[in-house]
Amino acid sequence: SSSSSIEAASSASSLASSSFSSPSSSSTIGRIHSDISISLPQQIPKSKKSVLDIDAICSRFDDLGIKHIHLSKIWKYAIQNPFSDDNGSIDVPHIPKVANSLLEQEFSLCTSKLVQVERSKNNDTIKFIVELHDGQLIESVIIQHDSYAALCVSSQVGCRMGCRFCATGTMGLIRNLSSGEILEQLQIAQQIKPIRNVVFMGMGEPLDNYLNVLGAIRGIHDTRMFNLGLAHITVSTVGVIDNMYRLADEVPKVALAVSLHAPDQILREKLIPSGKFNSMEDILNAMDYYLERSPHHSFIQYTVIKGVNDREDHARRLAQALKGRRVKINLIPCNPTEKLGFETPSSEAMEVMKRVILEE
Repeated sequence: SSSSSIEAASSASSLASSSFSSPSSSSTIGRIHSDISISLPQQIPKSKKSVLDIDAICSRFDDLGIKHIHLSKIWKYAIQNPFSDDNGSIDVPHIPKVANSLLEQEFSLCTSKLVQVERSKNNDTIKFIVELHDGQLIESVIIQHDSYAALCVSSQVGCRMGCRFCATGTMGLIRNLSSGEILEQLQIAQQIKPIRNVVFMGMGEPLDNYLNVLGAIRGIHDTRMFNLGLAHITVSTVGVIDNMYRLADEVPKVALAVSLHAPDQILREKLIPSGKFNSMEDILNAMDYYLERSPHHSFIQYTVIKGVNDREDHARRLAQALKGRRVKINLIPCNPTEKLGFETPSSEAMEVMKRVILEE
């Protein structure tokens, strides 16, 4: 098809919901990879907010009459020294004493704690587990491309979308992450290696936590904070339609990834229980609205599951449903887990699906 294309399901796209398992405190948490040297905080400040939470810190600055011009120094210091306040004191150079006093009393340079880092055998991915201020655990993944690294961030603890093939979906929704907690994943990742792209494809449904994800996008893009271009940010969704329209109106320059995982509504509802509330037609209409306003193509995420959605006719009907749209289709082999009972498709089935979609 001239309007859609296939991308290999390795890099960031393979880190859709199917590849994330819920972190377990009984695993190897606490073991930091020997070639990564990071100073860890001794305790987690449970009552303090993240200094990266833009709305929270700006509100308190306004309350005390502190000028916003000092924020760039604070954020630069926090990003470079995320765990320097583990003894409870903060001393950011060249800002007013009242600002440092506020930070010390109400904010933390990083409310999250890095508890585990694992590298893949070929060294192209680094998964790290973060403990939040309330003890909840989330995962983030750094994906190394040829010339840059991308970070896959989580937006929720758990998820209420209930995707059958996703371990996170079995947890249910425990809570949303704040914008600061989302940004702290990038803050921590940059202690490991420089990050150029951020993809919201980790634990949770990003558009089910819309305002905090939007706040995190602001921080990622803000020249005073992480200063990444909007084109380097991708937001994935299983189809929260109202917020797909909002995203298109408010930040159309970010890339959108739509998780379909099926070529038709009937099969999709079997794989994604929340899909019964949003038809594929409505989801694709919302994607079309985004495409009309965005300079980017959309990504279509399709987790391929052996014996479920991996047949030639599945690929043909998927291509036909997307024909004429400016999309790239990512076929992602299912990451099997014993608990969920789904299996990885054969390489032959993957190749047939790619060929059929290209021919369509």
